[in-house]
Amino acid sequence: MRLRRLLRWLTLGAIALGLLNWVGFHALTVGALVIAQQRPPDVPYVPTPEEVVREMLRVARVGKEDVVYDLGCGDGRIVITAAKEFGAKRGVGVDIDPERIRESNENARKAGVTDRVRFFQQDLFETDIRDATVVTLYLLPSINIKLRPKLFRELRPGSRVVSHDFDMCDYCEEEGSAKCIRGWHPDRVLRVRGPYREHTVYYWVIPSGVAGTWRWTVSTPRGEREYVLRLSQRFQRVSGSVTTDNQSTPITNAQLVGNQLTFTVTREIRDQKVTMRFEGRVEGDTITGSVEIQGGPFAGKRNWVAKRDKFVLTGTWRWQGGTLRIERRNGDLVATWSEGGKASPIADFYAWGAGIYFRVGDQIYEGVVEGDRITGTINGTQSWSAQRGQ
Repeated sequence: MRLRRLLRWLTLGAIALGLLNWVGFHALTVGALVIAQQRPPDVPYVPTPEEVVREMLRVARVGKEDVVYDLGCGDGRIVITAAKEFGAKRGVGVDIDPERIRESNENARKAGVTDRVRFFQQDLFETDIRDATVVTLYLLPSINIKLRPKLFRELRPGSRVVSHDFDMCDYCEEEGSAKCIRGWHPDRVLRVRGPYREHTVYYWVIPSGVAGTWRWTVSTPRGEREYVLRLSQRFQRVSGSVTTDNQSTPITNAQLVGNQLTFTVTREIRDQKVTMRFEGRVEGDTITGSVEIQGGPFAGKRNWVAKRDKFVLTGTWRWQGGTLRIERRNGDLVATWSEGGKASPIADFYAWGAGIYFRVGDQIYEGVVEGDRITGTINGTQSWSAQRGQ
């Protein structure tokens, strides 16, 4: 186990044990508080140092158009600071502990921001966060992982997520590494010196769903030339290839930040090296942008508009070894896994465009839907395909 994370767990564990002893000793006086709560808090209350609060809001570029949600808000300091010092349009704090909510409201009153911040005693997993542009967290790794599908399901592309001390990787190369072997790797990792120790801040941007097959045409002296771009996606990581004239070329330098997609295609055309740098804005099934061409007879900058092939994710998908059912409930895509006649919901399920990614036990399935077929991999190595059935 990584030493830094172990120390944090031990610190939080000691605090949790102290809280449990306190509750046991004062059981009669806090009985009403326990009853008022829907369930015990997911994590013990440990306030984020002010230096870290400001760095979290700074890296998220919080400004006057932002709505900041703090899930597990404690004493409310993050959303209060967002409103008072960063000018956020609105702040929302959520905590399951009624004592923390009372404290947050009193702190907001003292700071003079009660007109722009609200605090709710709620379960963070049941809180609707669809209007948030920034979400801040100081939870635990297991809670972050459990929360991850909700963030992708409810937040709009371009929304920012910032976490104090804990990432969203199932497994990373090393503590604080931007290289996530499995899971959602951070877009940025920062170190912040606090009063007693160094803290880590993790930052992500919710990406658009770009997986699928995209097509566009380019006018040439020889007529219209069709290009076909096939993209796969794993969180914000994108890979794929461009095909034209029956020649397929892998894309390189692909980046997806919110709804902004960039990538490069390098190929030989008439014995000349041609480099095409694409950039575009993703809006649903359309990408609009420009391409800069270096080398070859068509050098220069041109507009670029690509359309994604239609796809349908919902339905029952079958293959040897299992059945996946994807359906829409209350506007959200949900998935159920069936094997041996037993069905169970898949909590860790993601859909980004025509791509899907889900976990069953220790197996990570990912693939792209084309027509009535899904093709992809299991754990990134073993080939996998499924057929739509009845």
